[in-house]
Amino acid sequence: MGRSHAKNNTTQSTLTYYERSLLRKEGAARRIGNDSMKPLDHCNLCLTQITEDNAVACPSAHVFCRECAIADLLSQRAGIEAQKAELAAWERDDERKRAEAREAARARVVEDFEKGMGLAAARRRALGAAGAAGAVKNGESSAPELTATTPGPSAGKLEDDIDRIAREAEDAAAARILAEDSEARKAKIAAFWLPANAPEAPLGPLASVKLQTLCHVGGLAHPTSRKGLLPVIFSYPDAKRSKPSCPSCTKELSNATGAVLLSSRKVTDTDTGDAAAAATEPSAKKSKKNKKSKKDDGEAVCGHVVCKTCADTMVKPAKRCCVCEEPVEESGMLALGREGTGFAAAGGASVKKNTVVFRV
Repeated sequence: MGRSHAKNNTTQSTLTYYERSLLRKEGAARRIGNDSMKPLDHCNLCLTQITEDNAVACPSAHVFCRECAIADLLSQRAGIEAQKAELAAWERDDERKRAEAREAARARVVEDFEKGMGLAAARRRALGAAGAAGAVKNGESSAPELTATTPGPSAGKLEDDIDRIAREAEDAAAARILAEDSEARKAKIAAFWLPANAPEAPLGPLASVKLQTLCHVGGLAHPTSRKGLLPVIFSYPDAKRSKPSCPSCTKELSNATGAVLLSSRKVTDTDTGDAAAAATEPSAKKSKKNKKSKKDDGEAVCGHVVCKTCADTMVKPAKRCCVCEEPVEESGMLALGREGTGFAAAGGASVKKNTVVFRV
C-alpha cells in the first residue's frame, strides 16, 4: 500500500522550488577541488598569470600584479578620504545637536525659574511688607550687620557652586526634554514600517578607528601599504612559463608542494654610519622602536621563491638566499599565500554557507 499524499505534502502548495530548498537545512558545505583554486603564480585580484618583473606581495606573502596592487591601494585611499569627510561631517552635526540640546536645557531652566518667581512673587511681597513694618515698629533694621569677624564664602568657591548647580539644573532639564519627546513620539503611533517614520536610535561617540589600507586576501584582513610591497621572483624551467619551479632543486612549485618567499631589507650607507657611530659610544642606549624603524626603512631586496625543503635545509642555516646571496633572516622567510592544496587533509578545501532557515 502506497503512502498517502498528505504525509509527504509537508509544505504549502504555493511555495516555489527555491522556497522549498530553503526548508532543508540551515547550512550547506561543498568541497572544492584543485581546479577551483588559484594557481600559485597567479594574481589574487585579476586571477591572471603574473608577468616577469611585475610581481609583488603584501607583508603576508599574498601575490599580486604590481598594477593591480597599486590600483587597489589607490581606490582604498580614496575611500578612506571619503570616510574621513563623512566622519568630520557627522562630528560637526553631532556637536550642533549637542549645542542645541544645551541651549534648550538652559532655556527650560530659565523658564522654570521665571515661573517659580512669578507664582511666589505675591507671597514674597506680602511677607516682605509685614517684616518691614514690624522692624520699623520695633526700631530695628531688617538688613543684617556684617562685622569683621563674620565669615563669608570666598568668591572662587561661590562661582564653583554656581557653575555646579547650573550644570545639574541643565542636565535635569535635558533629561526631562528627552523624556517628553519620547512620550510625544509614542503618543503619535506613527507608521513605523514606512521609511519616513522609522525610529532612529541616537548614535554614541565614535571610537577612534585607525583608517588604513588593507589586504583582504586570506581569512583576516591585514594592513599593507605601497612602501611595504615585497618583490617576488618566480623561476621557470623553460620559456613557456607553464609552472614555476624552485631555482635551487628545480622542483615544481604548486599549491600542494608549498613555497617560501625570501625577503630582506637592504641596508643603506647612512644606516651603516649610524650603527658605527652608535657602537663607538658605550653609553648610547638603543631602543627597540629605533631598531625596528631602521630595519624597516631599507629597500626590499631578494624576493626569490624556493620550495620549503630548500628553505629549511639551505636558507635557514646559512641565513642567506641560495640564489642571490642576500642576507635573509628567519622573519624574512614567508610562506607564500595559497588558497588550498586540493586534498582533504589541508585547509581551504571546502566552502561553507550559513543561512536562515525558511519556515512556514
